[in-house]
Amino acid sequence: MSIMHVDAQRFHDDHAMLRTRRHPVEDECEEALAAFESHSLAEQDEVLLLERSDRKFLFHVGFLPEVLRSLQSQFTVLTIGPHRMFTYQNTYFDTSDWHLYLQHHNGATHRIKYRFRRYAETDVSWVEIKEKNRFRTVKERLPFSRSGAIPIRGTDAVLETKLYVNYRRISCWDHATGERLTLDFDVHFRRTDCLDTYGLANICIAELKSSDKIDASSFVRRASSFGLERTSFSKYCIGVCLTGPGELKQNRFKPVLMRLDKVQRRMRAPS
Repeated sequence: MSIMHVDAQRFHDDHAMLRTRRHPVEDECEEALAAFESHSLAEQDEVLLLERSDRKFLFHVGFLPEVLRSLQSQFTVLTIGPHRMFTYQNTYFDTSDWHLYLQHHNGATHRIKYRFRRYAETDVSWVEIKEKNRFRTVKERLPFSRSGAIPIRGTDAVLETKLYVNYRRISCWDHATGERLTLDFDVHFRRTDCLDTYGLANICIAELKSSDKIDASSFVRRASSFGLERTSFSKYCIGVCLTGPGELKQNRFKPVLMRLDKVQRRMRAPS
């Protein structure tokens, strides 16, 4: 058992400095999303995939409206009030010597992450524990009520705040299969002990989540036709790499960093 010290007001203020403008692609995304049927948060929570298989893809954010249009007949989109795009404010915790980051870098089959997540549009927050064991991901969510020391399981190490990750998300749901598809874009990173930020303005990260065999997904089959690049991708680990002075090992993540650079420079429409 360990403790996470949560300062929700500080996290809120720091995240506000990370997101100061609207991404240019959002206008066209709103037009595409207007054609979707909607689902509510309550409906989505009924099939919340806390234990799941997942697969991630990268593509240039300029293709996001086209990808959305291809999903209109099969997926619904999460809608809360007037919102169909949402701001996620994640604050990650690690040990002083970055043990959890290095656990991932060194290829541990069982690894764990701790974060405080706030949904900006609804002002709802959770403490989350995310465990991955080979090909399965299990997420535990602890309701958050007030700042202070929060006991958490899974480690005896002292945890401290390390990284802010802020992004926009569109959440889609295929009712027929139960699959969830999230589309994250306009990602910003900042280490909590400095003011330097790094943004991935041209990247969209698609993640398909399923409780069943993911290879059978129609989106997985469709992804190749869009030229989407399948990849492993940890926002926490990539954010640590992009924001630091190079003091930590990065070899395991270099292929992903190279793929990010390739996708950000790619402007040709997918064939």
